Amino acid sequence: MSMPEGSLESVEAQLRKHADRGVFRSMSIKRVRGKLHCTFAWLTEKPMRLIYDPVEGVLEFRDLLPNAPVKSDLYEDFKQFLKQRTSNALPIHRRIDPSRVQVRRRNRSGSISLSLQSLDRDVDYAVSKALKLANEVFLGFLKGPYYEYMVDNFDSPEE
Repeated sequence: MSMPEGSLESVEAQLRKHADRGVFRSMSIKRVRGKLHCTFAWLTEKPMRLIYDPVEGVLEFRDLLPNAPVKSDLYEDFKQFLKQRTSNALPIHRRIDPSRVQVRRRNRSGSISLSLQSLDRDVDYAVSKALKLANEVFLGFLKGPYYEYMVDNFDSPEE
């Protein structure tokens, strides 16, 4: 499913709006073979990479969580965490509507990538949910039981 004309510009505008508000500490955007490649400093000291493919309508946080083997508690818990994001038990502002966005995760060589595919062609909704989900991954999911993982992989302070 191809996204509407201008979706590349819309995604870029959404990301720049966050950067202008100071949400990201730094950001660079470039277009490579019809895709938007964005790198920004945000929730950790390590830069994040977000790639938008307008043909597929997919936003992907590439290698969001490094050093997470497929057969690890972290990866198993992460899969459950993602499933919970569509639960009606969550408040609507935190919930992801599975009829509008499909959430996927991929573990390649022990590095987890997270992607959201817009099913209803509303890229603004998809960008908003992608950023909120990444925020919840780092400030919710990882903060508790995976604090040591944060220290080891994202230079979080040992407090």
